[in-house]
Amino acid sequence: MGEDTTHDGADEREPEPIEEDPTDAIDLELTERVRVGVTRGETDLEIGPPRDYPDRADVSVRPESENGDRIVVSIDAMAGDHGTGHADVELTPAEARRLRDRLDETIRWMPDGNGDPER
Repeated sequence: MGEDTTHDGADEREPEPIEEDPTDAIDLELTERVRVGVTRGETDLEIGPPRDYPDRADVSVRPESENGDRIVVSIDAMAGDHGTGHADVELTPAEARRLRDRLDETIRWMPDGNGDPER
């Protein structure tokens, strides 16, 4: 018998495009390492929407060697004289690399994908 030369084209089809979402998240291995503290004034704690918008905020990254190889990402926000918000997240080196990669990928969603420092 002869060789079957019929071709249904299944191998030539292009893969369907994956719909991408610019708000991808990274799942952390140990969620107990995420700490968020909120203060209002010197002693009061509040839960709920803020009444003051931050006047200043910063993000810092530092190595943490007390508990092993960790990278700590800290976010601080200050509003008025006494309102502050603070979050620390400890990442493994692998998680930090995934975060770096996600940030690089997310930049493509920006109108000027060059990360213009003036914006």
